[in-house]
Amino acid sequence: MAIKEGEIPPSIQQQIVRLQQLQQTLNMILVEKQRLEVELIEVKNAIDELEKSTDDVIVYKAVGPVLVQSSKQKLLQELNEKKELTETRLKILEKQEQRTRSQLDSLQKELQAALSEKKLT
Repeated sequence: MAIKEGEIPPSIQQQIVRLQQLQQTLNMILVEKQRLEVELIEVKNAIDELEKSTDDVIVYKAVGPVLVQSSKQKLLQELNEKKELTETRLKILEKQEQRTRSQLDSLQKELQAALSEKKLT
């Protein structure tokens, strides 16, 4: 017996909901990953510019809406720490992205098989 229009078994409905949740999760991961990539580029550019400058240059860092004077070495240290943290977070997101994509692929194959099976019976 073929599936009648509008009749989707509860197990398949649950799989569809899970698929949608995984797609939303993947989208959130990709948005966060993109944000971190932009942040990393900005930090690397700031480090490059600071390294080009002389040691006696006066530098400022943003603290909220205020610029505060700082030393070049201290600012370089903070930026390098931020760079390392951002790179670590990116690696974690890449692993989450891979895991989520794998789950999505697996679930899509299961759904396709289940739907093909229902059409044949």
